Amino acid sequence: MSATPRAPCALIACKVVEPEIAALGGDTAHFVRREFFEIGLHDRPGELRATLAAAIARAEADPAVQDIVLVYGLCGLALVDLAPKRCRLIVPRAHDCMTFFLGSKERYAACLAREPAAYWYAPGWDRAGRLPGPDRDARLREEFTQRYGPEAAADLLEAERETRAHYTTAIYTDLAQPGDEAHLAHAKNCAAALGWKFDHQPGDPSLLRDLLTGDWDSARFLIVEPGQRIAHSVDAAVIKAIPASTYEFPCAPSAISEKTPWVASNIVRD
Repeated sequence: MSATPRAPCALIACKVVEPEIAALGGDTAHFVRREFFEIGLHDRPGELRATLAAAIARAEADPAVQDIVLVYGLCGLALVDLAPKRCRLIVPRAHDCMTFFLGSKERYAACLAREPAAYWYAPGWDRAGRLPGPDRDARLREEFTQRYGPEAAADLLEAERETRAHYTTAIYTDLAQPGDEAHLAHAKNCAAALGWKFDHQPGDPSLLRDLLTGDWDSARFLIVEPGQRIAHSVDAAVIKAIPASTYEFPCAPSAISEKTPWVASNIVRD
């Protein structure tokens, strides 16, 4: 497909990659609509699915929009059952946003195979204050104490620590945007405070850039036509399009999800 979208697009994306999207083409003229949603929706896949469905409906109600670019990974199966009615829906084949930073689902899988007990850090997660470490623990202690009292706060913080007890490594990646050096330094400090190893994986902007500019090959992107819906694919394709009227039994998470603490547990409270 041409590297330039052939029709005006709506952009629906997570704020975790908002600056990177702007830098790589998300502010260009072919995007006639843009909506960004808060990172914390990843914690609630059902709510995220409903939010995205409503955003798709709003985009389709705009007669100027012909294609909808969805900058989300599968994200806890939140994309399953999204079904455009008038526009094409273009979706990257990705389990979550770390694939956008690494450039491909294959590279992500290779990193996870080398470090199966890794917790992933990225600039957007730092901007939202969601990196495990002393700063986050202090903020949560204050927040929990105000809401629930000191005894309950101590219990909640202990539960928070237990959710990350099986991690041994922090892996940080970015797309070398202005200010990312500070996020890298903070990620290193967080990992050191937790006693984790630290790994810096340089980012690759190709997947996100091509999603935004319209280079939508079928190996990396799924194009969902009107009358189809997104389904989970248990193979390396990650997602697939099936007729909207077709019923499939809910499938178990794929091998990468089952082996990856990130998919189930690299999600922390707002």
